[in-house]
Parts: sequence; structure tokens; C-alpha cells
Amino acid sequence: EDSKGVLHFPGFHEDTAKFLINERSVYGLGVDTLSIDYGPTKDFPVHYLWLGSGRYGIENLTNLDQVPLAGATIIAGAPKFKGGTGGPGRVLAVY
Repeated sequence: EDSKGVLHFPGFHEDTAKFLINERSVYGLGVDTLSIDYGPTKDFPVHYLWLGSGRYGIENLTNLDQVPLAGATIIAGAPKFKGGTGGPGRVLAVY
């Protein structure tokens, strides 16, 4: 966060999300940042596009550098929260 309260971290571009949906049939995104959108966004286009298409996004992951580029199985679990759109979860990479 800078002195004006604006967050700065990388995220997915809307065009990249469209490509992953339409050209690669990807169903989940995982990032080690606070959002699948980039930090200073105000309208969250990737959230609306990605989640609106029935896919899922997992944020605030750790140790991604230890997961191989290919061949891992991801296991993600989270409790349901009444009226909630997200919450804490447990994510494991098995390889």
C-alpha cells in the first residue's frame, strides 16, 4: 500500500482470463497475492469474468515456488459461510 492507500501487486489481466477460459479450459486460478485482479483495480474485471463463468480463484497462497510447473494435484477445501462469497480454506499440492 502506498502513501495514498493504493495497493500495488500483480494480478491477471482481463484478456488473460478470457484466453484461459476460451482457449485453455482452465477452471481455477491460484495466486500468492490479495486478489486475482491487480492491486490498484477499482472495478475487479477479472473477478466478475472469472467467477461469473463458474470458475474459482484462490488467493493468498504460500510456497508456490515449491510446486512443480506441471504434474501436481491441487486439493482445496473451504467451509461454507451463510451469505458469504469467500473465506479461509486449506490448499494442498500433492506431487
